[in-house]
This record gives sequence, structure tokens and C-alpha cells, in this order.
Amino acid sequence: MKLSKGKKKNLVMQIFSLFLAIVVWLYIHAILSGGPPAYKDLKGVAVNLMGEPLFLGKNVFTVEVDRSTVDLRVKGPEQEIEKLTRMDITAYVNISGLRSGREYSPVVNFILPQNIEVVGALPLIRVEIKDKNI
Repeated sequence: MKLSKGKKKNLVMQIFSLFLAIVVWLYIHAILSGGPPAYKDLKGVAVNLMGEPLFLGKNVFTVEVDRSTVDLRVKGPEQEIEKLTRMDITAYVNISGLRSGREYSPVVNFILPQNIEVVGALPLIRVEIKDKNI
């Protein structure tokens, strides 16, 4: 089946219109979603300890950590990344159930603003629970 010259021109115009509509839709979608992802390195985010260690009949203890801050890389929409500071992020280690006299390396967890995520592996810190001599 052969297409006449007018039908070929009409088909080409329809395909071009569809292509143009897809490009415009992708462009608008990118603008509404905040644009391409941006990255930011944040240094010195304070790490909080949450929970209580497990003690068998003892309630006086110390918790020692090898560092109180961590550095991380985050990504998200450029508009949000530009204004993001380390104060917008909560970093914490859950020490619930840890026992005295042992050393642990738990993962640092983060509470982040919406649309922001940590890039790469989550950092670890060394935590040691010790009985306190009084």
C-alpha cells in the first residue's frame, strides 16, 4: 500500500507533533520536580545518641563514642540543596539494647528534609558502653 504525497506529509507532521509534545512534557516535568538532582557535602553534622543501653541490675554507665560529628553527601532538587545546612539534618545512633563492656560500630541514621537523600554508604561510629565506678 502506497501513501499519497499529502498523506505522507500528514503522517510526518503527526509524528513530529508527538515528538514535540513529549519533549515539552519532559521539560515541564523536570521544572516541576525541582530540576536535575544537585549534590552537597555537609561537614560536621552532630550525632545524637538515642535509646538506653541494656543493663542487668545496673543503672550507672557512660557511653563513649569515637567522634561526635559525621560528614556526608546528600542529593536532591537544586533549589532545596542550595539552602540546606547541617542544622536541617538530624543524625543519630540507636544504642537501645547495647550491653556494657562491649564495643559496637552502629550505623548513623539520618532524619532528612523531604526529597533529600544520603549518597553513598551510611557512616559508622564506634560506641562503647562502660559501667561507671562511683
